[in-house]
Parts: sequence; structure tokens; C-alpha cells
Amino acid sequence: MDTTTINSVPSSTGQSTRRLDLLALFAFLSIVTLGLGGWLTSLGFGPWYDELKKPWFQPPGWVFSPVWTALFVLLAVATWQVARCGRAAKTALTWYGVQLVLNVGWSLLFFTLHLPAWALLEILVLDIVVIGMVFHYARLRPAAGFMLVPYACWLILATAINAWIVVYN
Repeated sequence: MDTTTINSVPSSTGQSTRRLDLLALFAFLSIVTLGLGGWLTSLGFGPWYDELKKPWFQPPGWVFSPVWTALFVLLAVATWQVARCGRAAKTALTWYGVQLVLNVGWSLLFFTLHLPAWALLEILVLDIVVIGMVFHYARLRPAAGFMLVPYACWLILATAINAWIVVYN
């Protein structure tokens, strides 16, 4: 096997365009996921949410949108880096797709359907998937794995908030 082919960067414009197309795809998927999750979340605001006892460690509401946006920018860039690894990226990209569905599913369960206990079970699965992604991504591209660490940390905070709400409401 010729290792120079594997390690070299293609110089053709078609390859560069394809690589940017992948970045655009992951950016689009991030925007769609954020938009859908935000919409499902907004459906749950109102009397039900207002009456919930919330933990003392929950950040103020205005923090969530910019944090989620920054996390999904990192997620898109990390996934783009991993996707460029060819066949080796297949498992990591499967985990990526699963976490997108789980991310939206949590908003549906918690906010829209008002099922915080089910949302807690779901976010625990999401935590496991994202931690798995950190390791899968890091094996392929160490910087990509590192970019997912803030997402994993934020999810652990969200899990703690969700658990507190389940226990105290």
C-alpha cells in the first residue's frame, strides 16, 4: 500500500469543494437540530415549566442559546474533520447521527411532552453516546475529540438539572 497517497492532501478543486460541501452539510444539520430542538423547547414554556422547582445551579435562560450554538459549531467542525477520514469514520458518523436524534428527542420529551423522568433516561443515553463520540473522534482526529469535550460537559450539567427536577418536582 502506498502510504504517500493516504497522507497527502489532494490538490484538485473537486476534492476541496467536496470537503467544503461536507462542512456545509454538518453546519446545516447543526442548524436544523438547533432549530427543531429550540422549537420543541419553546412549546414547553409556559405554566408547566414556570411552576417547576429548578435547581440553584441552573444557568439563567439567556445562557442556553449561545452555549448550544457554540457547541454545535464545534460539533459541526469536529464531525467535518472526522468525516474526511474516509471509511474509518463510519462508526463515528453513526454515533453523530444517533446523538442528533437523541438531542432533539430530549427536547420533545422534557419540554413538549412534559415527561422529565423519561427525558432523564433519554439524556443518560445521550451522555453515553456523546462520551463515546469523544473517544471515537479522538482516535481519528485528536483535535476533533477535544472539540466535543465541552458538549459532553454541558450535557452532564443538563443531566444534573434534569435529575434535580425529577427528584424535587
